[in-house]
This record gives sequence, structure tokens and C-alpha cells, in this order.
Amino acid sequence: MEIASRMAFRAKGTTAPNPSVGAIIVKDGKIISRGWTGRNGRPHAEFNVIQRIKNKKKLIGATLYCTLEPCSHKGKTGPCADLILKHGFKKVFISSIDKNKIVDGKGIKKLKQNNVNVKFVRNKKINLINNIFFNSINKKKPFLTLKIASTIDSKIATANFESKWITSKASRLIGHSLRFRNDCLLTTSQTVLKDNPLLDCRLEGLENYSPDIFILDRELKIDLSKRIFKKKFRKIFILHNIKPLKFNSIKYKKKKIELIPISQSNDSLDIKEVLKKIADYGYQSILVEGGGKISASLLSNNLVDNIYWFKASKFIGQEGISAIDKLGIDNMKSIKKFNLSKVIKLEDDTLNIFIKK
Repeated sequence: MEIASRMAFRAKGTTAPNPSVGAIIVKDGKIISRGWTGRNGRPHAEFNVIQRIKNKKKLIGATLYCTLEPCSHKGKTGPCADLILKHGFKKVFISSIDKNKIVDGKGIKKLKQNNVNVKFVRNKKINLINNIFFNSINKKKPFLTLKIASTIDSKIATANFESKWITSKASRLIGHSLRFRNDCLLTTSQTVLKDNPLLDCRLEGLENYSPDIFILDRELKIDLSKRIFKKKFRKIFILHNIKPLKFNSIKYKKKKIELIPISQSNDSLDIKEVLKKIADYGYQSILVEGGGKISASLLSNNLVDNIYWFKASKFIGQEGISAIDKLGIDNMKSIKKFNLSKVIKLEDDTLNIFIKK
């Protein structure tokens, strides 16, 4: 199951709206095939791992290890449980039941009813990936990673918003990896206007896997000539609070940008509604790269699951722009608490990885 989990992890960030699943086939004590979920969720891992075997007679009596319960319903493809039965597998080991309500044990039941021996092999790493999918589907809460790149004194830019480059090349490479490993990226119009970033993945060979982009732009004031709108191979959504008759939608359609109306709360877009809407579009994990205001909003509403905080060995001072805006905390009982999971040295930078308590 550990090997199957590696197959699932290699597809993480590319399979939305479906979960990232890994699978291996074992026959006579040897691994004869490995597979994982295809890009955009299809084909499923079970289909891929079976298709890699040219002589299908080899599958009779074989054992399948799969990180998630095989599906039993017909969507755009046939049920994976039926495919397993068709090829005569004897045993199926899975890491967890698919808690998606349209599956939820039905695949296991079908296999058992047809004399397939089904057993569980728990794996903490893969169950974390599975739970990201379950929460997105059932709770409408994507897994949210907040990325911050700052100086030692937690400043993300100078007073005139200059920020290139605060952190090292090594830190930026990990930042690109984070973009690849998440389904989408959430940022703000302020970040786009001030920094004019691409917010893409620039790892060699993975350029076409840049995350889809959601931009918070309450008043639709963003400049569509910015670099972020020039990148191909990804979808761009702008979330706003402007009535349809008060803006020209044609210019957005020409750029293939989808506009999403969101309710307003205290002169800002309702961040909880934003995340729910992103989940409705099938995205399971979100990387947030923005300024102190969005970081504070997410932390205030207890919506952050992970924090990747890159700190350079530099200082800007009090006049710099803070990584986190005001949280309205006036007593120790209200402070936000995270567990420090890992500390990594990157040239002269330090990466602190925090997880939600």
C-alpha cells in the first residue's frame, strides 16, 4: 500500500474534480503493473493500472492494492468495481472507504457479493489525501494552504510594495512545487495590480500544470492586460460583488475569464462563500498567495489548514508591509494556534511548515 500511495501522490494536484488515487497489481508475489488517476480525474487509477497489462489473462487470480474504494457507479466511465470483476481479481486491498455519498461502501459490497476478498490496509499519508477529497465533496471545504514569503520581521514588501525578490531561489522552487501540488490558487486583485505576477509553475516539464486561478476583485477593477491573464493551459475565475448591468462582460468572455458573484461582508467578499464556491467547481485543494488582508481574513475565520512560511535572513522594519493584517485579537484566549510540523533550511532562508491544531 505504501507503493500505491506513492502512485497517488505523484498525481496530486492534477486530478480535480476526482480524488488522486494510486493502484498496483500483484501476481505471484511480484508487482506487474502500477497506475494512478489521470489528469482532470480520468481515467481512474484502476482503469489505468489494468490497461497497462496487455495479456489480460495474467489478471485472473491477481491482487489489486488501491488507495481508495473502487467506484460502483457509472459516470463518464463505467464502474471500476465491474472492471475488477470482469478480469477475475481474487483479492483487493484498499486504504479507505470512499466517503463520497454516491459510493460510500457500495463498491466494496459489490466486490464481496461476487466473492472477491476485500481487506483494509491503513496508510496515514494517503488517508490525508483522501480526506481532502471527502471534505471538499461533503463539507464544501477545500484543503487550504497559506503560503507566505517574508523577511525575518514578517514583512512581505517595502512601504512602496517592492518585494522582488525577498526569498531565495531555493524557496521559490518549493513555491512552484506547491503550485503544482494544489488544484488551484487563490489571490487578490491587489496582489495582481501591485506585483503583476504570473503565479504559474515554472518547474521544468511541469509548465502546463500551472494551477487554475481564482482572483478576489470585489469591484471588478482589475487590469486585464496584466501578465497573469497571458498564461495558457489554465482557467481563470474572478469573484466579485458587482451587479451584471454595471459592467461589460464581453471583455471578460474574450479572455475566457469566468465571473462569479459573491456576497459582501464588511466591505469584503464573504470568504467562506468564496471557498464553498471553489469546492462547487470541483477543486479540492487551494494554495493562497496574497497579501496581509486575505491572510488575516482566512486565519480569523479558521479556514487555514497548512501554512508554508518562507523567511529570508533580511529585515525591512516597521515601515514595511506586514504578512498578516489585523486579526482583532485582544487576549491570549483568542490567539490562533498551529503546530510546527517541520523546519527546513533553504540557502539563507528558513521554511516553517505549520499544520492546524
